[in-house]
Amino acid sequence: MNKIFLFLTALVYLYLGGWALFFPAGFVDSVGLAITTNVGSGEVRSLYGGINFLIGLFSLLALIKNKYESSFFKILLFVITGILLGRIVTFIYGEFDSVFLLYFTVFELVYFVFLVTALRKQERKIF
Repeated sequence: MNKIFLFLTALVYLYLGGWALFFPAGFVDSVGLAITTNVGSGEVRSLYGGINFLIGLFSLLALIKNKYESSFFKILLFVITGILLGRIVTFIYGEFDSVFLLYFTVFELVYFVFLVTALRKQERKIF
């Protein structure tokens, strides 16, 4: 199951990260954001593009070299938890008002549950 997760994660994050990294205008149009300056474009390329693209690359590495799997899961859990914190604050401020946000939140919750479960199973392994 972990290998399937790593493969799907690589596909999703390389796609989304590459899209934001190399075509930020198209990316922001699709997710409901706007770029009004070069600073905005740079931030989209960096935060949405660069980080997500590297998550995809690290997922591929963990898929190929099993010794990186646990480290990847821990780092991704940290990132997903931060994103979910932002979703909670968005909800508290009454701005959680789109189906788009709901879809991404469900995606992130599924990832969160999978990662916590996988890491707990890895801790139980003796060998």
